[in-house]
Amino acid sequence: MWLKKWRKKQAILRTSLKKTYLYRIWGHKLFTDVLWRIDKRSISGGLALGLFVAFTPTIPFQMLLTVCGGLYFRVNLPIALAACWVTNPLTAVPIYTAAWRLGKYVVENAAPVKEAFEAYNIEGKATRIIQQGFYLWTGSLIFSSTSALSSNLAIRAIWKLAHKSGRSKKQNKQPKLTASKKQTDNT
Repeated sequence: MWLKKWRKKQAILRTSLKKTYLYRIWGHKLFTDVLWRIDKRSISGGLALGLFVAFTPTIPFQMLLTVCGGLYFRVNLPIALAACWVTNPLTAVPIYTAAWRLGKYVVENAAPVKEAFEAYNIEGKATRIIQQGFYLWTGSLIFSSTSALSSNLAIRAIWKLAHKSGRSKKQNKQPKLTASKKQTDNT
């Protein structure tokens, strides 16, 4: 029942996309079945792509990057677009602050990177801005990579468990032959 509702919503989304600027750019590539498919690879890839883009500090371009990535990697586009909204105007500041702190911690405690910063110890406002951006991007890429990998693995594991339980339910519904029926069938 939920699958029928999902497909109906996707059909509505497809028709509304035909009126957008994205349709004028990519045309029918947006409507290939691979981008709307519900299977293990497409769903897990779409979620991983969306979360990876969400945790990078590219807020004004996240949806565009997600669509380009979805078209390139051929993953579920609605899932990827929904996942990229993890960082929105309400959640961006806490997420990027945490990413900046993580990046600063990693950069300052990694000996090769710290030595490189000390070797090129140039004072100035531009240097501090570059350094702060490096902290943010380092932390963001760590968040992006871990969230993408863990979500991909989690969806694949959940999918596998769901299909195993579906198979076991089908096997339990099949009538079992009793010993007397087996003997009559053999004769």
